[in-house]
Amino acid sequence: LYERATNAIKSGDEETARKLLLERESVKEKLLKILKSIAEDRRRMLVMESNVDALETRALEIESLLRRSVGASSLQDTASLGLSLELEPEDPLLKKFRDLGM
Repeated sequence: LYERATNAIKSGDEETARKLLLERESVKEKLLKILKSIAEDRRRMLVMESNVDALETRALEIESLLRRSVGASSLQDTASLGLSLELEPEDPLLKKFRDLGM
């Protein structure tokens, strides 16, 4: 647009040159608005990415807590049913053979 305005001035058409320069300014203003909007969008995107990272970290923490809770609950249920997860110190059959001297 600027070159066209310059050519219009050189050819003596001031009115066309003036219109072209006004159009150029309008295009520049639109471009500046778009660039500002892009910068704001980029800032929002960075904040959102940071929030997603924080949510992922928190989700992993909650998942870990749930696993521990489920594990503890299973152990508690086993204990309440009278089942023991402990091994006996010695196999009763082996003890019987030992007592018999075998």
